[in-house]
Amino acid sequence: MPNQTTILAQHGLIKADTATPKDWETIDNIRNKRFSIPLSWEQIQQLLAKHPTIRPYLYLSTGLDGLVLLNTNTGETANTQPLIFENLSDENDSMFSMVEQHISKWDKTTPTKTLIQQGRTDEAKQQIDHATALAPTALMELIYQLVPWKELHDRQYQRMTALNVRKNEEYPSRQFDRHLVKLLQQTKPCIGGEGALEKTFDKPITVYRGEIDKSVHMGLSWTTSLKIAKGFAGRFNMSGIIYSTVLKPDEILAAYADDGEQEVLAKVNASRVMMM
Repeated sequence: MPNQTTILAQHGLIKADTATPKDWETIDNIRNKRFSIPLSWEQIQQLLAKHPTIRPYLYLSTGLDGLVLLNTNTGETANTQPLIFENLSDENDSMFSMVEQHISKWDKTTPTKTLIQQGRTDEAKQQIDHATALAPTALMELIYQLVPWKELHDRQYQRMTALNVRKNEEYPSRQFDRHLVKLLQQTKPCIGGEGALEKTFDKPITVYRGEIDKSVHMGLSWTTSLKIAKGFAGRFNMSGIIYSTVLKPDEILAAYADDGEQEVLAKVNASRVMMM
């Protein structure tokens, strides 16, 4: 799996950690120009010193909700601005206290790895589901990476979680996709039960892919809907390209069920792809 620095850089994030002074310098240079962060850097460092499992991250690519705090034990995240906006006081000390009070609850939460070691796998899975469902989009890959998958010993559940993470990431990293391909090749589709995540095909299907400059050429994501492919090719007022190919059932890595985009994941040989 990719390291944290790689994931953050690909998503326009920065790790605001005292161990990386250059990051702090970058943050100080842009914080007042791009977005407003409600806590001072001294206060953030106080949180780190008192709560060693906390890591702060900053969105550098947007002006919204710049600071996110991550609990590395459980994957739970908290955005400081919504927490602070709940407080009617304008006193900065009160803002800091509110954030610290919220984070202090995390110290009493059993780490995911400990739950697994104690045989409380159902609780561990609930914790993982909660963390990934509520995670900011660009941090989902990182939270997935924090899960002790080897200790959990449940590849099918890992497949389901990885597919959900990828579905909710706007631009999944290439490293994550390489990991996902390997995982999908080693596991079976999650098709059982009501509201199954995946569906399967017993005959060849035609799939399409709409690409623009921001797309990864010949990426994993395809769709059985030409209309949806055209929509992706025309995003951001751009005029992209539409490709098509025919996939045999055993060439399909995964196909989402009822996801609205009729998405199919497959590694496609470029020589078999037609431009429309």
